[in-house]
Amino acid sequence: MTESTSTPTPVVAATELHCDTHGPSAGAYLCDHLLQQPVQAWHCNPPTAEEPCPDAWCDACERLFQQEGEWNEKNEGQVNIRLVCQHCYQNARAASVQAMDDEVKALWVDTVTVCHQALATRQGRLTEAYGLSTHERFDYDQASATLTFSSGGVPVVVADVEFIGSLSNTSGTWRWSWANFSLHPQVVGRISAVRQYGLDNGFAPLVVPQWKADVVDAWELAGVAAYVLEAQGVYRAPTDNGYLFMALMGIRKVV
Repeated sequence: MTESTSTPTPVVAATELHCDTHGPSAGAYLCDHLLQQPVQAWHCNPPTAEEPCPDAWCDACERLFQQEGEWNEKNEGQVNIRLVCQHCYQNARAASVQAMDDEVKALWVDTVTVCHQALATRQGRLTEAYGLSTHERFDYDQASATLTFSSGGVPVVVADVEFIGSLSNTSGTWRWSWANFSLHPQVVGRISAVRQYGLDNGFAPLVVPQWKADVVDAWELAGVAAYVLEAQGVYRAPTDNGYLFMALMGIRKVV
């Protein structure tokens, strides 16, 4: 899979519309090829708070763009850009998580396996050294990017954390922290490296912002993220509707 790390000025500005399936919605633009067959490479910027559904197009349209180096009167007429609702766009984007050929899929499975084994070893060391599961409670603070374990009301262990992503039991989806704009900048300062690793290797699960996943998928993604970030381990914190996965970047006992 390939995806642009940056794209030119959007072809057209988004607008509001009424979707027959989802009702009133913000609009988003993508080429007709992606709408008809979303399981292929997407060329687009990563989402931002201001532009959660950036303009997107396929490999064929990207070749037209590269011929000119920009979108202009010459090549825009050869591209059929469609206005769709934001929810339809996000569903199509989620489907693109399968856009890996057999060779890349095999490499992805090998990477997940190696990273999972490495994480299991690191988790064992953390359990032995810090007994994280034995403490009465945990509290995390986004502004300081710390996770504190306490017993008897007394802090015992403190870890520096980077948020990896979250699993929702309600929607049955995984969302990368780099695509969650409600988080404090302190806990997402390094996670873009995981997305870049996905771009460099064609690993769609590391690049698609949100997609259908279960807890096994979440642990696999967390393992790869821990490898890329060179984390000491991963902590899975329960939330109101699922789990939040954090990379433990540094950990220490409170003296």
